[in-house]
Amino acid sequence: MKLWRVNLPLLRIVWVCNLFVAFMIVDQLKAQSNLSNKQLNSITKNYAQSNSDSLSLKQRLSHISSFLEVAAISQNDSLIYKGLMQKTWLLGKSQQFDSAIFYTHLLNDLAYKNKDTIHIQKALTKLGIYYKKNNQLIEAFRQYNEKFKICRVLGDSLNAGKSLLQMANIQTSLGDYSGSKTTAVDGVVYLENTNNLRNLAGLYHIISVANRVQKNYNDAIKYNEKAIGLGVDSASIRIIGTKNILIFKNTKALILANQEKYKQAIIMLKELASNSLVKQTKKEYARVISNLGYIKWLENKENEDSERLLLDAWQMQEEIQDVESLIMSNIYLTKFYLNSGNETKALFHAQAAYRNANEMRSLAMLLESLGLLFELKANTNEEAKIYDQVNKELQTINQSNREIYAVTKYENDKLTTENLVLKAETAKKERQRVIYLFGTIILVLSGGLVFYLLRQRHKREIIRDVYNAEARISKKLHDELANDVYNVMIQIQNDQSNQDILDKLEDIYNSTRDISRENSSFNEGRDFAQELNHMLSGYSGDYTKIIIKDIEEINWQSVTPEKKIIVHRVLQELMINMKKHSHASLVAVTFKKSPKQIKIAYADNGVGVDKEGIMYSNGLRNAENRIKTIGGSFIFESETEKGFKASLRFPN
Repeated sequence: MKLWRVNLPLLRIVWVCNLFVAFMIVDQLKAQSNLSNKQLNSITKNYAQSNSDSLSLKQRLSHISSFLEVAAISQNDSLIYKGLMQKTWLLGKSQQFDSAIFYTHLLNDLAYKNKDTIHIQKALTKLGIYYKKNNQLIEAFRQYNEKFKICRVLGDSLNAGKSLLQMANIQTSLGDYSGSKTTAVDGVVYLENTNNLRNLAGLYHIISVANRVQKNYNDAIKYNEKAIGLGVDSASIRIIGTKNILIFKNTKALILANQEKYKQAIIMLKELASNSLVKQTKKEYARVISNLGYIKWLENKENEDSERLLLDAWQMQEEIQDVESLIMSNIYLTKFYLNSGNETKALFHAQAAYRNANEMRSLAMLLESLGLLFELKANTNEEAKIYDQVNKELQTINQSNREIYAVTKYENDKLTTENLVLKAETAKKERQRVIYLFGTIILVLSGGLVFYLLRQRHKREIIRDVYNAEARISKKLHDELANDVYNVMIQIQNDQSNQDILDKLEDIYNSTRDISRENSSFNEGRDFAQELNHMLSGYSGDYTKIIIKDIEEINWQSVTPEKKIIVHRVLQELMINMKKHSHASLVAVTFKKSPKQIKIAYADNGVGVDKEGIMYSNGLRNAENRIKTIGGSFIFESETEKGFKASLRFPN
């Protein structure tokens, strides 16, 4: 005989909690009622006694009834809520379900009167529980459905999903697997984005079981693994419940057996049978070894372990009076003995399954057990009548439940449709706003682009105008001034007294020809590389060597004429600077192209110039200004007696 030790600290905690609740009640009554001190003491004591585990349920019910009488006199709704919640719970605990339902309806009526959605939901949940335990499954389904509708309106996804889970459970118990799957799938929609793993796993399990019965084994495995997969760590397993995870694995073994993957199913069930938690719970252990024995028999009808495992499970369930599990164990044993030819034992277990199903009022199991009795009994007129009656009752209930939820589902779909229409209209307005915004952005960008293009065009026109002006000046210098100077030189050439004047005129003539050549026009087309090469090479002489590298590597046809003009003029400016000031013996000009720009490097070994000389060089300043007009850069460096280097870069 097992002796239980009294846990004094725990009793003290319970006593303190009850005392705290009692003081709260007193405070409420003092503030909201005109009860006498005697009534105050009475109501406080009665509520505390109704919570006392040391009293019988009958005594506790008597105390809470007294509490409710005084609460009704005080007309304090919060106290009436408290009393009704406590009384319905005690009635349910004592299995007085009719009375529990009656008082829960009183709770529900009061909550509706006060438009108190919290207590309405609590009342509907209680009604669902008590109607289900009282085998009034249509009413149980209806109460959960009412709760679902309220939660949907309130936007309470969590409790909406929980309600659908309870509704799907009822449909599963009635064998309405198609209906349960539909309801559970709807429940997943409400819970899949929440952290309520326990109820979400329950919905996945219902969908898995429904698919298994409907022989959709791939979907059954898929949702079963979803349920198991939620328990990814110890924290989530605690939320879902280790027991539930084990049930899911048990179901997976049955699905594997349905797929005739018997070895995999047996391995899984053996692992479950050796699990310490399963072993500690006779109900779960018996269920596992019952399934193990049955699947071993399915794999091999001559298996010697099957009968022992099935009988061990059956005996354990008989000992603990697990009527629900006994139904399936008796059905397994009926099939086992029917196959082995022992019709006496088969009939015994078939009748036991029928009794268990009838006791549980499990209509779906009643039909299955009656089906087995038809195979075993010669005269089944009575069973046939019962079968027909149960079948009709089951169809009526399932049809009623489907109609209840069909209306709610239609309302839900309609509400969803209205929400979608509203969202579509909102989205349309949002799209229009975005279109207007993008239109404005495109307009601004287009304006900016046009302004940029016009500005670039203006720059190109300036470059072209300068080039044309230089060409005109060059032509005028060549055709008029140089020729006039030359004619004067011819006229005074024979007069030796004017030799100094002649020499000065010759210098002027040469300068004029140089200026004309520097500003003359050149070919900007296909032969630009040759033209540029010719210009650069033209500055070589006996003393100066010009090296030109990779000029042909540049795709000059892709370079705009304006850029070619600038490049030509800038390089020409560098060569003139070299000729006049550098006295270099070696000049190198290197061309290099990258995806985004063209780089030209110039270097000579001339005398160079100091920084101040560079700063005041008109030619170099002109070169820098020219290259900037095409978005390029001109960088140079030089020191006295160390030559001169320059780097030109401009966009390709």
